[in-house]
Amino acid sequence: MPDDPSRTLPISSLDVGVILERQFNGTRPDRVMTLEPRMLYVHIPAREQDDLPVFDTITPDLNLVSLYRTNRYLGVDRIADTDQVSVGLTSRVLDTSSGRELVTGTIGQTRYLSASDTTLPGEPEFLGENSDYIAELRFGLSQNLNFDVRHQWGEKDRGTTQSQARLQYRPQTNKILNLSYRFRRDSLEQGDVSWSWPIAQQWNFVGRYKYSFREKEALEEFFGIEYESCCWGIRVVSRRHISTRDGTRDSSVGLQLVLKGLSSVGTAADKMLERGILGYSADLR
Repeated sequence: MPDDPSRTLPISSLDVGVILERQFNGTRPDRVMTLEPRMLYVHIPAREQDDLPVFDTITPDLNLVSLYRTNRYLGVDRIADTDQVSVGLTSRVLDTSSGRELVTGTIGQTRYLSASDTTLPGEPEFLGENSDYIAELRFGLSQNLNFDVRHQWGEKDRGTTQSQARLQYRPQTNKILNLSYRFRRDSLEQGDVSWSWPIAQQWNFVGRYKYSFREKEALEEFFGIEYESCCWGIRVVSRRHISTRDGTRDSSVGLQLVLKGLSSVGTAADKMLERGILGYSADLR
């Protein structure tokens, strides 16, 4: 392997989109519907890159962000040669009086016009098959209630690859209830409920319960209490979760003392709650 490996390759892309609007007629003149088609064409020629080491480059999951990426990989250790067209269509229903999105729907797919010679070590040859379809629907059911659905499926007999649904009820900043379901073919099927809810003027109840329908067991569960006054706060969280691939479980109790405007002492319970509860903020009020 050379001491100073390098590569030079041109990347050509053309990203075209348009936004069309139409106002609702009749009784709801404050509603606007949009139609937003988008097309991205990318051409990258093949270059020899086997002399370059691979540090942290991976192939990301397909989603609405990666659909419009110029590089098939996430990272710069490999830049995949390609000749592809990504096409998507988004439509929204907007409340012009508040600016809120009532309904948003998107569908898209990447079509590869040729195979690719660039692969990661141990990765099979990329034959240039079309990507799965990716679709997302988001409903603003009310000011406090949102429902999202994401679905990915393949052409012909490839069926559903993955699917996700999530419901969030948030009547106030510090009142959150999340329900979600995730499915990935041949890999996982999980349900998840998490919350942060005041139970008294200065007390807050937090928790999460994540369950695997494939293994028929809980993957993670934690429950905790928060207390705050004008100058300080405290968190106590009990957690039990699977920590290794062989199913080993860990149990712990975390205690965190927060001195407002200064620092915190104890376990980083706030970071765990932010990761585990969608929409949770660790800033004590």
